[in-house]
Amino acid sequence: MKIEKQPLDLYTFYRQWFSDHVSDETVAWVASHSRVETKEKGEILFGPTVDDSPVFYLLLEGVVKTYVISPNGVENTYAIYDQPGFSMSLTTQMINETGLYMEALTPSRLIHLVGTGPFELAEEFPDLWRELTFGFMNYFTRMMDKLRAGYTLSAKERYLWFLNKYPDVADKISQVEVANFLGIKPQSLSRIRSELEEESIELPPRKL
Repeated sequence: MKIEKQPLDLYTFYRQWFSDHVSDETVAWVASHSRVETKEKGEILFGPTVDDSPVFYLLLEGVVKTYVISPNGVENTYAIYDQPGFSMSLTTQMINETGLYMEALTPSRLIHLVGTGPFELAEEFPDLWRELTFGFMNYFTRMMDKLRAGYTLSAKERYLWFLNKYPDVADKISQVEVANFLGIKPQSLSRIRSELEEESIELPPRKL
């Protein structure tokens, strides 16, 4: 879907984004409770350090990640979002994880459905819940795809998988972020890049 620049008519956007199963009244309610927000690189959108009440975002521009921090301080990136129209809804109830974060990896522009979460929406607007459930598939599909790569591919193969899966992200985020996402050390990623360069494989520029 082509995303409009500001000013954005939220009702028109949602009417086009939702299927005909969602009533015009529901679309109007969602639009009236939404706002367009701009986030800076490194800004936390969700997490215990900000506000871990349920959130629902739609990505318009930029790159956003979700992650947890283990008890020993190691970051585990769950998913990376980079496609306009991706829905991102987080609540600690969804995965029973209290250390869950959402962060902008680049300057990002999003639609924020204010003051409610997915379970509250399910109770009040069953027709809307069906749409949001399909939207959440992006999150779970990407997370499961990443887990599959982590369990079945070598570190080098995971990096090549990342370049193929996220071609528009590799040159926008730091090598540290790429390494965190792939579950390898930054030093190992540098070594892998050197090996691939020796094999004459074209790589995105290193971004610190």
